[in-house]
Amino acid sequence: MTQVHLQRPAAPAAPLPLAPPLALAPRWDARQSLMLLALLAVWLYARPWAGIWHDTRLYAAQAMRLLNPGPFEHDLFFMFGSQDQFTLFSPLYSAFIQALGLEAGSQLLHLLGSALWLACAWYLLAGLLRGPMLWVALAWLLLLPSDYDPIKAISLAEPYLTPRIFAEALGILAIACLLRGKRRWLALLLPLSLLIHPLMTLATVLFCLLYLASEDPRRVLPWLLAGALAVGAGAALDLVPLQRLWQTMDPQWYAGVARMTRLVTWDGWEFKDMAGHIAVAFSLVLTAAWLSTGWRARFYYCAALTGALGLLATWLGTSVFHNVLLLQIQTWRALWLVQLASVLALASLLAAFWQRGRVFQLVLAACVLGMFARDGYGGVLTLLACAALCWQASLPAPAPMPNRLYGYACGLLLASLSLWVAEVDAQASTPLNVLYWNYGVDVGDAMHGPVTLLRLGGNALLGMALMLGIWQAAGRRTLGAWLLAGGVVGLAAAGALWLRQAGASNEQMKASPQGLQAIRTAFLPLIPASATVYWEGDVRFSWFVLQRASYASPPQIYGMVFNRGNAMEGMRRLDRIERLGSPDVVTGNHRYRDVSSVLARMQPANAGDLAYVCADAALGFVVLPQKIAQLAVARADDPAYERSYFLYDCARLRAGMASH
Repeated sequence: MTQVHLQRPAAPAAPLPLAPPLALAPRWDARQSLMLLALLAVWLYARPWAGIWHDTRLYAAQAMRLLNPGPFEHDLFFMFGSQDQFTLFSPLYSAFIQALGLEAGSQLLHLLGSALWLACAWYLLAGLLRGPMLWVALAWLLLLPSDYDPIKAISLAEPYLTPRIFAEALGILAIACLLRGKRRWLALLLPLSLLIHPLMTLATVLFCLLYLASEDPRRVLPWLLAGALAVGAGAALDLVPLQRLWQTMDPQWYAGVARMTRLVTWDGWEFKDMAGHIAVAFSLVLTAAWLSTGWRARFYYCAALTGALGLLATWLGTSVFHNVLLLQIQTWRALWLVQLASVLALASLLAAFWQRGRVFQLVLAACVLGMFARDGYGGVLTLLACAALCWQASLPAPAPMPNRLYGYACGLLLASLSLWVAEVDAQASTPLNVLYWNYGVDVGDAMHGPVTLLRLGGNALLGMALMLGIWQAAGRRTLGAWLLAGGVVGLAAAGALWLRQAGASNEQMKASPQGLQAIRTAFLPLIPASATVYWEGDVRFSWFVLQRASYASPPQIYGMVFNRGNAMEGMRRLDRIERLGSPDVVTGNHRYRDVSSVLARMQPANAGDLAYVCADAALGFVVLPQKIAQLAVARADDPAYERSYFLYDCARLRAGMASH
């Protein structure tokens, strides 16, 4: 790769603000091995396996359907086709399930995806950073808040299994190869990533095109023309999914999508949900770009432009035109690349400027605090801090700061820190669920405040202290220092393993092995394999315990943007089960802003409500946690969780209503 040195545009004679581009990975030694072990301890801590939850439920159901399609034939999620026709992940997942079982196969596949992600991230960062900040940046990718959507549902290197972690890893590797000049690898990595998760890969493809165009537009023009012709021909020939380029989502379909899956529509976003995140990420990336030259500047500028174009296409496609294809490809997902680049930018700025005096240290501390406070005032703080950093870096020497002014600045920074702590305390009193760090603590628990403090920034500070401390100790090359460094790594790994085993998760299926056995024994003989079941509150019981088709649940219509039939039928069914007072309807419906108060007002279902729901011929059985009159045909008890489940046969109820 061509070595391009960085310099400040306003003062060419001044010291370089950022280190020159680095060659491929440094020589590996025992110190690097110790840092790798510390990073693995951080991963064990930050990414606990929580079982089959979140989007893993959907991909697991798709994989199980490949193994045994019969029971899922009438499932709402599959009735109108599912998006697994566009990915090779489901066959891969089904092979792991068939070989190891659902839980073990899922965990092993996630472990492989995480290992690939960490390896690719190291390969990218090793060309941008050296020394301890390389390892700090890798730890921060796991420990900093990294969600990039308006409802905190999707993040970098997620702790649950989806093809996103593989697509991110391959995208990171493709970008690293591009930066290192190994462009032939793109012909393999980009198609493979597209086959695993097309939506996540589009940002990588766009970044690569922009980066190549920034070097020589003539190299990219033929590819752009070929791509435009291919898209136009596909749309003209009515090929799936390109024919949707000319389609507009009708008002009823769009209203349902905006109501139930608001993360895919610009109109469903709220300013407070995205403004801080976007301002922090773009400020850091553009600042690093401004203070760099050569390929580093192009890297940061292209990452920012990729995210900006994704947001522009989201606004035009969803808010202005309601275009079906743009709604479905969800171009806002390009923000994953901006989120990744913002962490690299923050680490690079700290490595370059921290040693240049207390003015820079104050500004950089404000940038770090802005990253922590991105759910509130962090966007404004980071924007101002980055502007000050660019101004200071443009001067031949740092501006002098008298002691009194320095004290006032430190006081202002401490006041901003106290505001962030107050925001953390406010979030700790609400049912905030930040899904990228999943140690479950119930609202009102004494540990909820500390856990919230950790996941919103405290983890990043601890991780930085861990990495810097180990690096410094191992660098002394004395037996005592090495024993200290090794002991710290061992304690960190042991603590992470203990938390991984002992830490409860709010997302685990609430059932003991004895309870699951009781459910299967009591219910399965009564439920035909082709029956459709509604299990209140958790679709995993229908899919993975009973292995039956599910009638309705919010996860089953997460993909409603891809199919109008799924949207309309899903909304119809959810509206029906609302009569049962089901939490499914409330927690999955974004028209309810205050979920806890709505749940508190809900009344238990009665015989009339159950009869109304069962009047739908598409529903075969209902499982509720409460007994309604003498209508239940079976009961299963879980003594460990002190729960009982009651099975109701809708065919009997319909026959009883007909006889009256």
